Amino acid sequence: MEDQVDILRCKSCAATLSGIYCGQCGQKVIQRRITMRAIFDDIFSQISNVDKGLIYTFFMLFKKPDQVVLDYLAGKTIKYSSPFKYLVFWTAVSALIYIGFGFYDQQIAGMDNLMQSSEDQKVNEFTTLYNDLMKQNFQLFSILYIPFFAIFTRVFFKKSGLNYAEHLVANAYFSAQASIVFMPLLLFNLNMDLITTLSMLSMTLYYTYASHKLFKQGWLAAFFKVVMIYLLSIFLFGLVAAIVLIPIVFLQKQ
Repeated sequence: MEDQVDILRCKSCAATLSGIYCGQCGQKVIQRRITMRAIFDDIFSQISNVDKGLIYTFFMLFKKPDQVVLDYLAGKTIKYSSPFKYLVFWTAVSALIYIGFGFYDQQIAGMDNLMQSSEDQKVNEFTTLYNDLMKQNFQLFSILYIPFFAIFTRVFFKKSGLNYAEHLVANAYFSAQASIVFMPLLLFNLNMDLITTLSMLSMTLYYTYASHKLFKQGWLAAFFKVVMIYLLSIFLFGLVAAIVLIPIVFLQKQ
């Protein structure tokens, strides 16, 4: 009888159907022909689902960052954008604004003015190539920074009982949100040095707030731990990046 009614079997794996999705392979049951209306309905459904998760996560990470992380770790994921999808999205937006509108170039130029050029031409060439490589892979390096941050949040907040993978989840959410905090500063016609200082301060303050909520730390303790985490993460990331990038830069030079 089942073989006579095509709708009762999954069109992908032929398993018996008992709902709108196949219990065997997850294929959605589609009974109608593909039409232009069906295509637009599908596009709207996908966009609205992404937007709902993204917008809800965005507001909740300001309101209750601890709840977002703890809910996700507890398996209550349906309301939220996944941490790494959220991170990729906002680092892409950040890179688009920061690189596309020339803020990165202004920052590098400001640093060059503060630091005297080396008399060694090879060092200057290496610095230029290194900065170009960082610019071309700004989003990638922003994401690769997270594992280093997670190392030190686990060290400084070890009493939380979270393992390293869980710290990665928390840092993916918090780093993405911290990158959003500084974006409004770019709308104002401020000195680049001031923008850099204010962006670092705003991101540190957000991380302090999120750490205070998630790790149940006092405000002052959370602030000093976050500052130490930033400094140690930047040092370790810079050291590893230099070791990895030095041969790549010289290979590009050749």
